Amino acid sequence: MYRDNQRSIIAAVGSEPVSIFGCGNPPAIVMFASAQSCGGGPVKCIFCKICEERAAILDRKYFEWLEALSNNQALAKQDPDLQRINDAYDLLKTDSAESFRQFLALAESGSVWSMATIGRLFETAEGTDRDLVQAEAWYSRAYEAGSDYALIWLGQLYLRSNRFEKAIDVFRTGVDRGFAPAMYYLALSYWKSGDWPRKRSEAMSLLERGFEAGDLAAGPFLGHSMVRGRFGWQHMLAGLQFLIKVVEAQAKVIEDDKAGREDIGENRPGFFGRLAASFWTASQARTGTTPETGGTSFLPAGP
Repeated sequence: MYRDNQRSIIAAVGSEPVSIFGCGNPPAIVMFASAQSCGGGPVKCIFCKICEERAAILDRKYFEWLEALSNNQALAKQDPDLQRINDAYDLLKTDSAESFRQFLALAESGSVWSMATIGRLFETAEGTDRDLVQAEAWYSRAYEAGSDYALIWLGQLYLRSNRFEKAIDVFRTGVDRGFAPAMYYLALSYWKSGDWPRKRSEAMSLLERGFEAGDLAAGPFLGHSMVRGRFGWQHMLAGLQFLIKVVEAQAKVIEDDKAGREDIGENRPGFFGRLAASFWTASQARTGTTPETGGTSFLPAGP
């Protein structure tokens, strides 16, 4: 139960999975000039396969970073109903409705970890009908009780429903308590809110801090925003230089990951990391949520 492979963070675009560090569009399609050579059907070019492989590594490393900085594990281990959480999770694939009922009972009894989980189940329609009002209510309860994952999920819910001021308030709470993943999301909220001209200096600082803290989503957003003049024309040249730094950082992450897996075997998440990963992956696929990047795995862009 504790050794399942972790799935990468994906969002569905048509029928093609798209990594948060991938192209932002379905993988490139190469059409053969001669219909006879391939029956006239589109095929993925070999560079797409390389891009997807690298994007999958960056996705996984992003999630590992997020999990390491969050209090997800601590909240779970502090839960007095740890065995019941295990039991409810075991039912997710075989009887999602019963799993939902068990998680709901745990959440109603005060389990903070289960509050965030039941909010996710409401949002992704696992074991129940999709109910964003209930998802928001449970996210809010878990967020108010201190759950880092609930903070991100609640803020994302607000972003997707264009309630930008609420998203800003939630992510600012995370930044104020030093939760590095919230820095990228607060900057993204400023961009989406239309308040960018007044907030762009703060956003730039947030993205710089996030990048230095290891956030693989912050660097691409920062670099491409600089190049596009979003922080003023005076930062455009520096943006090009910074993007080189981002590419080098991503290449090192990929190289170190491959070397590490060859030396000691692939590290797999424990139970609570695995469960969080499964909810994160499912939600990205069903809601098309942030982080939002474009470009390629070598040079992803900001939104």
